[in-house]
Amino acid sequence: MKWISTIEKIGKKAIDTKDQMIILFGEGANQDLEDVSVIQKFDAKIPVNGFVFKKGDTITVDGQTYVANYVGPMVESNMKALGHATLFFNRPVPKTPLANAVYFDPDVSQELPNFRVDDDIVYEHI
Repeated sequence: MKWISTIEKIGKKAIDTKDQMIILFGEGANQDLEDVSVIQKFDAKIPVNGFVFKKGDTITVDGQTYVANYVGPMVESNMKALGHATLFFNRPVPKTPLANAVYFDPDVSQELPNFRVDDDIVYEHI
């Protein structure tokens, strides 16, 4: 199953290549959250209320596909309610991972994707 969101806005502090972390939120985030987040809007044809995402599922951004190594227990409910998750690229799963986070397999050859307004994010539950 696939869910597709479109990037609506990118906050002025949203992209941090050093931390390799992206915070996603749906529309309706307050200004403070918008400043540090990538704002996404899900395609209405595939309702986000059925969103499922587990370890081994993928996200594709900017033509690059990333495999989830860890999906926190709050990711699915937060995506359904708020369009929210925190994505960690090229970072090993810590001893105490965030409950609202997705950690992607570390792969030094795969850089942080380019997030651009009007581009799609494709979530695929395998």
